[in-house]
Amino acid sequence: MTSAISRRRLSECTLEDAVEGFTTGFSGYVVPMNVTVPSLQLRIERDHVDLDESLVYFDGEKPAGILLIGRRGDLSRVGAIGMGPTIRGKGVGRSVMLDAIEAAKARGDRKLILEVINTNERARDLYLSLGFVNTRKLVGFGRSRKLAAPDVAPAEECELGTAAGMLARFADADLTWQTDPRSFQKSGPPLKGFALDGKAAVLLDDTGKDIRLFGLAVDPAHRRQGFGRSLTDALAARYPGRRLFIIENVPEGLLDRFMRRISWRKSSLTQSEMAIDLV
Repeated sequence: MTSAISRRRLSECTLEDAVEGFTTGFSGYVVPMNVTVPSLQLRIERDHVDLDESLVYFDGEKPAGILLIGRRGDLSRVGAIGMGPTIRGKGVGRSVMLDAIEAAKARGDRKLILEVINTNERARDLYLSLGFVNTRKLVGFGRSRKLAAPDVAPAEECELGTAAGMLARFADADLTWQTDPRSFQKSGPPLKGFALDGKAAVLLDDTGKDIRLFGLAVDPAHRRQGFGRSLTDALAARYPGRRLFIIENVPEGLLDRFMRRISWRKSSLTQSEMAIDLV
């Protein structure tokens, strides 16, 4: 790094500085990244971001980049890495990742994971050169706002804890970091919960233009009995004219067949989950 570039632990920074570092770090990114203080706080809580291991990068006194490190036991994750225009192209990204790998080894972590958008070839090639390997493809789905609302009763909100508890009980094995039930242990606004007969549940955020589903699960003992369709139809009836979607963090193959049956389309954007073994 050049002498003008410095770093501070996230625990030593204000969230305002972190938001500026995040926003600057991801300027010109392959997809828009909109971050606010509340949304960053939620990301920190849901992704189990370690404030002492995560860093804000400064160009002089101006926040210019971000590194978020999540930790769950001996598994850690690069939740975000972005370097702003004034410090890009100087080998900073490689240096940051090398430091992150060494820090994870020093903590005794067994593995470090991350996700990369598949069209972001520069980042993907960097991670491959550092020893990361592709572990699986991640996909997303959406229900078009142009589809007519189903002629069913709109979904009724339930207690967040109820929906989060059902997601934990009904969870599939080996989910991604962001869809793991541990991400919803401390669920709070703006998330809302919806459940159907104790057999299907959803957590979502309806504060944006579109409706983002963070968790969707059906009791394994009652799958293929229409509960998933009934719940998603009820959501579509509650939010007519608005798109419902799940971002690209679902392992390919897990929901593909179900989503086709309910007329949700797979998004064109995909990600790869990548990992490096540290022991």
